[in-house]
Amino acid sequence: MQFLSVALLAISGLGSFAEAAKKCKCIPGDPCFPSQATWNAFGRTLSRPLISNQLPFASVCYNTSSNFNPSQCDAVRREEFDASTLASLPNTVQLINFEELAVNGTVLACPSDPAPGDVCHQGRVPSYAINVTTVTDIQKTITFASKYNLHLVVKNTGHELLGRSFGMGSVELFTHNMKKIQFFDSFVPEKAPRGTPAQFAVTIQPGVNWLELYTAADQHGRLVAGGYSVGGTVGAGGGWPIGGGHSILSPYYGLGADNILQFTVVLPDASHVTANAYENPDLFFALRGGGGPSFGVVTSLTYKTHPSIPFTGAFYTATANSSESFLELMTLWIQHHNGLSDAGWGGVWPFTTDTLFLTLTAQGSPPTSPTAQSALNSFFNESANLAGVNVSLAITVPYKSYQEFFIDNLVDTSLGHGLNYSSFHVSGTRVHSASWLMPRTLTSPGNATILAKAITTAIPSGAPFMVGGGVAANVSTDAAAIAPAFRRTISDMTIICPFNETKSASDVQAAKEACHQQILPVRSLSPPQADGGQYLNEADLLEEDWQLAQWGTNYPRLLSIKKKIDPHDLFIVYHGVNSEGWDSESVCKST
Repeated sequence: MQFLSVALLAISGLGSFAEAAKKCKCIPGDPCFPSQATWNAFGRTLSRPLISNQLPFASVCYNTSSNFNPSQCDAVRREEFDASTLASLPNTVQLINFEELAVNGTVLACPSDPAPGDVCHQGRVPSYAINVTTVTDIQKTITFASKYNLHLVVKNTGHELLGRSFGMGSVELFTHNMKKIQFFDSFVPEKAPRGTPAQFAVTIQPGVNWLELYTAADQHGRLVAGGYSVGGTVGAGGGWPIGGGHSILSPYYGLGADNILQFTVVLPDASHVTANAYENPDLFFALRGGGGPSFGVVTSLTYKTHPSIPFTGAFYTATANSSESFLELMTLWIQHHNGLSDAGWGGVWPFTTDTLFLTLTAQGSPPTSPTAQSALNSFFNESANLAGVNVSLAITVPYKSYQEFFIDNLVDTSLGHGLNYSSFHVSGTRVHSASWLMPRTLTSPGNATILAKAITTAIPSGAPFMVGGGVAANVSTDAAAIAPAFRRTISDMTIICPFNETKSASDVQAAKEACHQQILPVRSLSPPQADGGQYLNEADLLEEDWQLAQWGTNYPRLLSIKKKIDPHDLFIVYHGVNSEGWDSESVCKST
């Protein structure tokens, strides 16, 4: 791991090691990094064995690696695209570009198909990991990391689209195995005034994923407003809610941030505190959309639960035989978009260069909204009459519960209708993302032509989520830390940009730039200085006005809270609160 010190100097641009030591985190290869004996002593204080000198997932495939093992390499190759496997391990992530480190013009990586004699590079994979099972484990790790000025990162489960769960020379808090779930019929936040109404709720630890929580809630006859997560591997107790948590259920129940009643969290000073509307309210505000782990490590959070009710699913597929016909189709869809939302529909509307898909839901079976079916039928019928457009699917399907819809369309590949989301795992691949929260003024009928042109000319494929409107729109823009744009939007334009193996840093940058260029035409129609914004969990890595885009007018308050509770910058992540002046790896201060 000697290359890490060289990489640090290259990234920081510092002229001497002495200067680097003043401004940078301590990483492997630095004199300030703890000795193995120090690590061993620390490991003896933990509830589970310290994962020491951790190597990348595919290191077993290299005959030059100390852990070379052909049979284990076969297992790696069988599992390297399995989302659940990658979520459950501390030495790999679902998007492998975030395991790779670009430095000195070269990409240092550890792919699973090496030639004889190739070297597995550590890249951004943490060299030490703490397999957390108790709050005390987290507190001890934070104290240790603070003492030695370590680059501390947190991984719980699921995909992460900004690379924040790994990092160059990092030490990892692995919270995946904290899985407790507890339901309440009469939950009252701590220190709430006497007479505060009790609520149905569920408290979870950070390793719980959405499939686990949806299943448990359904067994209790309840529903949690959670993520639209293929396979359910996204964490319900970590980055999703702390990033604000958008959901196709948001129009009915609010965003994830709106459904959180309470957190417990270990702060950068290692204290374990409760945050809710009555106790540490500033911290409560910051944790609901301020991004993780900028303000600490969540040890539990409590969501409201809602009655489990039937839902209606709507599924649609239409293909155009020319770019002109596809533009007409997309224009028509946008003309109906806001009306369908107001009529009670939420969901996702993916598209390619010639095909539009709809996977929508409405409460009730049949829908409880009296205009839901007629609004949907209007779009179905008008689109079927477009010249050059073939509508191959336009149906509604009753579901006994949201859980049944989720299993059919996001988990079980043998079920579902239309676009099969459950087969859309991007795990084990290289992906960048970008997103833009489009205000409902932009998706209104009057702007349908201009928005459709921007989409069809710039974005080869996208997956916009209808996550706003309804209940989500009726919350004050300063109630939680999330971008105020969430309260003005219906759909979040999300694009996923896969790319192939890269050998040079310029290739990596080109892949980021390609994704950035796709979102710009939509962004230009609603910039952050106006009504637009960005979902920070799916953010454009090259967004220049990221503070304004991700948090808008809430950023100054967030920054003040961050500086107060983390004065020594223990938790710095790329484009996170107070990351100004840090390099792209959050290792060295650049100003």
